Amino acid sequence: MEAPILDDPSPRAGARRALDVFLFAPATARPLAALRIGLASVLLVQAAVVHAEFLDWFSRGGLFQGDLARTFGPTFGPRTGDLLAWLSPLGVGEAAGLRAIGAAYVVALVMLGLGLFTRAAAALAWFLHWTLMNSATPLMYGVDLYAHIFLFYAIWVPAGRAASLDAMLFRASRAPTAGARFGLRIMQIHLCISYFASGVQKATLIDWWNGELIFRALSLPDYCRFDMSWLAHYPAISQLACWATLAVEIGYCVFIWPRRTRRLWLVAVVGLHLGIAVFLGLHFFGILMCVLNVALFGISPEPGDQAAFFVAPAPGESSTLTQPGMRRSKAL
Repeated sequence: MEAPILDDPSPRAGARRALDVFLFAPATARPLAALRIGLASVLLVQAAVVHAEFLDWFSRGGLFQGDLARTFGPTFGPRTGDLLAWLSPLGVGEAAGLRAIGAAYVVALVMLGLGLFTRAAAALAWFLHWTLMNSATPLMYGVDLYAHIFLFYAIWVPAGRAASLDAMLFRASRAPTAGARFGLRIMQIHLCISYFASGVQKATLIDWWNGELIFRALSLPDYCRFDMSWLAHYPAISQLACWATLAVEIGYCVFIWPRRTRRLWLVAVVGLHLGIAVFLGLHFFGILMCVLNVALFGISPEPGDQAAFFVAPAPGESSTLTQPGMRRSKAL
């Protein structure tokens, strides 16, 4: 008869135990709630900033419609024109239909941030965000892609089990769950792959080794926020900034996990994105990436941690009872 896995001293059984704890040890939804609130907040501020141009962008004769949309737009997915076509038989005009779409998007984000009918709100926000992305493709950049991805994750993870109206009004359970751990791990791994791929791609370009790329970016009219021409006299500064960016992004997937280096890497990557926000004017992208990093790696999911911020332990540093009646196992 095969021995239970907890009593099996073989390396294979040990690896299976470690993987099981890494992926499925019960965790609180605190990081997921922080992600939910932060993501919704950033997108609400973005919506407030662009609302004045909404009709100019998305109406049938708008700036990014017609031939431009057909040339640069995706071949798959919903567009505002599709939703307007559905509303037209109800007697809803174009301007009123667009305002209704925009209002529904804002309401969905508010509900997501408050954690009210969290999964449904995330699904509606994701669908409408996708629709708006498809309808103004030339405007889209990194912040929209990351927001789209993590809105999709918010549909499936138990983000409404903490700091939410669902928990207050409908007594949604706040108990640690394996689903919270698994959802957190998927998003953490996604972020690690994203940074590693970005860093490796940058490392293939000579401009990231000689410092020219950062100097050029800071000098472009679309991105220049300060007079950085003085960097031409100190090329070593641009070069060191490029090297530091490569080190932070490529090293992220390794050094963000151990407790001893996690805080350093969080500070480094948050500093990187704040620099992007301040010096390149990509405010929403920079802030959103800070939200993702702090929520996913800066807030502890461990049930016993009362101080939730920047204390998430590395593999093997804390213990959690993974199943009733089982001995305590090391958990991340």
